[in-house]
Amino acid sequence: MSSQPLTHSKRQLTYAAAAIAIEAAVAKSREIAAPECIAIVDAGGNLLAFARVDGAAVLARDPAIAKAATSASIGVPTGGIPFELGANLAFASHGGIANLGGGFPIVFRGDVVGAIGVGSGTTEQDIAVAEAGRNAILAALTAAA
Repeated sequence: MSSQPLTHSKRQLTYAAAAIAIEAAVAKSREIAAPECIAIVDAGGNLLAFARVDGAAVLARDPAIAKAATSASIGVPTGGIPFELGANLAFASHGGIANLGGGFPIVFRGDVVGAIGVGSGTTEQDIAVAEAGRNAILAALTAAA
């Protein structure tokens, strides 16, 4: 029998945290008049919350979720993978990996606790909305700590 632990403890976002991010991201989306699809995932890439602001492209749903899951998985913002590698990863993962701007990990006390992914606007709009959601969660986590 192995002396290695059979489980581990890892911080992850909860739905309550995801709701904070959704609220802030939706507010930013409306402020900049860029209807967006917004996805929040836990550290394992599992969807916690999703919102589609009225007018956001329906086909942006899956990319928003993929951006969040990708960012949670790799621990860095999406959009920075060299094109050929990103295209190959997207193909190999059946679209599960997205290399488009608008995905951000949510890192608290050195741990990736989840991620946010936003899609439907320009890259700059997606990033602005994602940053608003991420920053709201980080502020709430810091206040609660």
